[in-house]
Amino acid sequence: MFRLVKNGNLCYYTIDAFENTGLVKHCFTTKHGGVSEGCYESLNLRMNCDDSEENIHENYRIICNELGIDVNSLVLSKQVHKTDIAGVTSADKGNGFVFENKFESADALVTNEKNVPLVTFFADCVPVFLLDTKKEVLALVHSGWRGTANGISALTVQHMIEHYGSTAEDIIAAIGPSIRKCHFEVGDEVAAEFDERFVDRAKEKPYVDLQGCIIEQLIGCGVKRENITDSGICTCCRCDEFYSHRTTGNERGTMAAIAMLV
Repeated sequence: MFRLVKNGNLCYYTIDAFENTGLVKHCFTTKHGGVSEGCYESLNLRMNCDDSEENIHENYRIICNELGIDVNSLVLSKQVHKTDIAGVTSADKGNGFVFENKFESADALVTNEKNVPLVTFFADCVPVFLLDTKKEVLALVHSGWRGTANGISALTVQHMIEHYGSTAEDIIAAIGPSIRKCHFEVGDEVAAEFDERFVDRAKEKPYVDLQGCIIEQLIGCGVKRENITDSGICTCCRCDEFYSHRTTGNERGTMAAIAMLV
């Protein structure tokens, strides 16, 4: 399950299945516990927005201090709603945070090196955590509707198998807070990108089950269903706790998935 952790005003989630391995430090943030104000209140981790750089960096320091992660080692990428996957090494520490972002297109980050913290950003899109507990390979996936339709989570598992020697049966997965079928109303052109099993047409407009689709894709590439944790949390339903693009548009911050092998 996803477990809410509170420390003063700071609130974030951890995943029991990942915590129990002892292999990773990780979290999925909420909007609470930072220093940003206005539409970015308060733990905004969105780079390149109208929030002050000072506030954004302080927010990163707050969550990294909580997790025991070196903030200057964070590895970020530019997420562009495609299926590009970046392999990350210790040489990439600070990418996109301290140094210029060299990952111009990467919606998934993978590493097998310890003390290399990966970061992906969200404000309704689906965060997917992947961990090979035997080979100790870690991945974070940003899966919007395009990435989901194109199978980015399964492609990342395949990348772990091909490039890091992983076995799908050894991989545990977790699907974090994100917009769910109850709120993900789409047009017919988007619905057409998905298997009808994941499209609810009971109302005037179709609604898509992104999480169900991702789970099916993970199972299809060999991940065991019992090794997949779904948070069951809708960011749109709980926009008091999470930034939600569907609720507020682009005038908002982002949450982050942060994970590091230890």
